Formats: sequence, structure tokens, C-alpha cells
Amino acid sequence: MAFIADVFDVLLVDDSGEVFATTTLQTADIEVTVKENEWRGGKGNSLLAIIHSNRDIAVKLSDAEFRYDWIARQLGQNVVTGTGVGYAMPKWYKASGTTDVKITLDETPLADTLAIYKADGTLIPKTDYSAAGKEVKFSTDVKAGDQVEVRTYQFATPAQTQTIAIDNTVFAKGCKLILETLEIDSNEVPVYKIQYQFDQAMPSGNFSVKTASERNAQAQAFDLKILKPRESDVVGRVVRIPLS
Repeated sequence: MAFIADVFDVLLVDDSGEVFATTTLQTADIEVTVKENEWRGGKGNSLLAIIHSNRDIAVKLSDAEFRYDWIARQLGQNVVTGTGVGYAMPKWYKASGTTDVKITLDETPLADTLAIYKADGTLIPKTDYSAAGKEVKFSTDVKAGDQVEVRTYQFATPAQTQTIAIDNTVFAKGCKLILETLEIDSNEVPVYKIQYQFDQAMPSGNFSVKTASERNAQAQAFDLKILKPRESDVVGRVVRIPLS
């Protein structure tokens, strides 16, 4: 007796030779569907034949790890590394000082991007404070001990920042897809590697990002459809590799 009991590992290889791989999938499914047209006739409308067409192969992957390069592939882009612009999220600060009443931000704000509010929700005019580096000094309205909310500001990100462009005219590109799992015997001893090899797979550009207030890891989905090569009717193969 033989069993398939483990999830696939996966390789994606694009035309440039760049390889994406993961061994932390939670689920990996291959769905093969064939359109079957029933041909009937005669007394009782008996089934005479079944005409087959439209074999479609879809691959659905779900990874336990966050894969930034997956997002790039789904958007048809490359990950670009370099300095960019980030936005600070809302944060409350307590003003301090005697001669100079000030707060110290987490990042150095870019010019004219600060939005600071008093505790009652009133916007503090930009003329009532000045910024130098990470320090913001208040000239009026704010006293030592007052709470202020810095709702946002822009800041320069480090040179190691990674960016993926979202371009509505660019879509995912095809790649070679290899999925591998193990065939085991009744004693749970691996006896074969089972590989599904597809020569042309197209990543889906559809994806969703879901988060929740309760902290928990979110699996990342990555779906593909298998395409027919221009020069052949063979879209892939199943390879059974014996293990010594």
C-alpha cells in the first residue's frame, strides 16, 4: 500500500532563471477539470458517448510564511531596493521642557508634512511649532505636560527599503512550476518522490490581504493556472522518482 501524506514543496522558475521556492506550505492543491459533453440518442435517450474537451489545471497554494516576492510576482513586478518615503502612524506624545517645550519623534520628518493635534482634537497650526531633526519645539498653545497627537508625517526610509510598484498596465508573467511530495508505504517509509512538472504556469493577479485585531499569523495564498505551450499539447508531467 502507498500513501501521499505530506504537503508539496514548490519551485517557480521564470524565463530569466530566477527561482522562487518554499517548503513551508500549509496547503497545496492541484485541481484538474475536464468538460464532459454527453452524447445521447435512440429510444430512452441512452448515453452513447462522452466527448471530452477543455482540460483546465489550477494550482492553489497557501504558505505559512509571508512571501514578499510572491506579491511582486502577482503584480508582475520586481522588488526594487532603495531609499523611499514612509508615513508615520498616529502616536501620542507628552510635551516636556521649561524654556523650550518640545517632543521627540521616532523619525526625522520631511519638511511641511507634520500634522499635530491637541488633546481636544484641534489642529495645531504649523506656525506654532518648528522641527529640527527629530525634535519639535512649540512656540504657543502647548505647555509642558500637555498631550499632543502626531497623526502623521513623512520621513525618508533607509537605503535597504524594498518597494513593489502597483502598475495597472502590468500583470503577472508565466513561469515553470514544479511541485514535489513524498509517497510513503504503510510503515511511513518514503519510497518515491512525486513531482508534478508544468512548463508554463501563470500566477493569478487576484489576491487579498486580511488582518484582524487579534494577533495571529495569516497564511498567504498564491494561485496559478497551467497554460498550453505554443509548440506542444503536453502541458506537464508527473514524475515518480524511486528512493534508495
